[in-house]
Amino acid sequence: MFRYLPEQASTFAPDVDWIHNWITDISVFFTFAIFGAAILFAILWRRKGGKDHSTPQILGDHRLETIWTVVPTLIVIFIAVEGIVVHKEMRTPPENAIPISVTAQQFAWNFEYPNGKKTTNELTVPVGEPVRFSMRSKDVIHSFFIPAMRVKNDVLPSMFSSVWFEPVKTGTYQGFCTEYCGAGHSTMLFKVNVVSRAEYDRWVDDNSKEFMMTRMSAEDKGRELYVSKTCNTCHSIDGSPRVGPSFAKLWHKKEKLSDGTEVLIDENYIENSIVNPQVQVVDGFAPVMPAFEGQVTVDEIKALIAYIKSLEKTEVAPAATQAAAVVAPADLSKLTPEERGKLLTEQKACIACHSLDGSKLVGPSFKGAYGRKEKLADGSTITVDDAYIKNSILDPVSQIVEGFAPAMPPFQGQLDDDQIGDIISYMKTFK
Repeated sequence: MFRYLPEQASTFAPDVDWIHNWITDISVFFTFAIFGAAILFAILWRRKGGKDHSTPQILGDHRLETIWTVVPTLIVIFIAVEGIVVHKEMRTPPENAIPISVTAQQFAWNFEYPNGKKTTNELTVPVGEPVRFSMRSKDVIHSFFIPAMRVKNDVLPSMFSSVWFEPVKTGTYQGFCTEYCGAGHSTMLFKVNVVSRAEYDRWVDDNSKEFMMTRMSAEDKGRELYVSKTCNTCHSIDGSPRVGPSFAKLWHKKEKLSDGTEVLIDENYIENSIVNPQVQVVDGFAPVMPAFEGQVTVDEIKALIAYIKSLEKTEVAPAATQAAAVVAPADLSKLTPEERGKLLTEQKACIACHSLDGSKLVGPSFKGAYGRKEKLADGSTITVDDAYIKNSILDPVSQIVEGFAPAMPPFQGQLDDDQIGDIISYMKTFK
């Protein structure tokens, strides 16, 4: 009776369930037996016909007392022995168990495999092989729980704890934190993917771009991020001018800001310029860089800093070359609206965040954007027309497309209606 436990997905899950079910069945049996007898006796010896009835006086029954003492004692001893046996099995991992390191923190689970591969909130293990987890918390007490595997253990900031299991069937299972750890406790979930050994080997040895980046030095990772985060669109590495300052020989350089103050280019300035670039704008450059707050991790910022430091040895392009890179102002009156729009998107660094080929960057791509219906972050739907584009340029945070961060700075006062019209004409060319 009462067989409502999750599916059994580990070797010791049947033993855990057997003990659990046996205790439940015994408890239910004796509950009904004791309360049933009490109710039966109350009915048999109730007051009848308004008259009291004499009841037999029982002074004791040694046989009955022996039964209700010995039987429960034997049951409890049996449960204790079975529990100790199963508990010992659950706490004694085999020597050949795959070691996986688990780090818990508010509000995520981080897993590290023997070869250095790391994942967050997703665990992958091979079927039919024991896996041992060495666990530690970065902050408060958490609790590691995978119902299908019948494993649960506290994860402490003060010491290591461990659990192990051997999955017996492939599939995807849910893991939880079962120790209240803060406001985001209910979101501290993780997936457990149990796959074949061959699939596990392919996955754990995967040399994908993301995995390779975990093995890179900070400098190499920063070099990769310089391209993948489109920093190269606005910041050169050879000293040549672009929309933003060049990274060449930038480290520990003193820069004059637009407010007249001076700042030293160090870790704090670079981090602040990435997450909140409008606060300290270098003199001579427009405040057009979008905010990357929430889009880059602390480790990624450290990697970019390491890369910028490495550019101290870079040969800066000669002044003549830099001057040649500055294009003479075009005669706008001779250009079509589309050509003027193209020039404006380059000058205002629109293409740093909006691709022209449909790929996803910081903001939606220009390709196919005009006339398309977009779902906004508030759940409403709009059509990308002249009015929406104009509003998105002047007040970009008022209507954010779902799936994108409110990172675009407002261009109120920097573009007039004719210039916005030219940009719209240029966008229309990307069908």
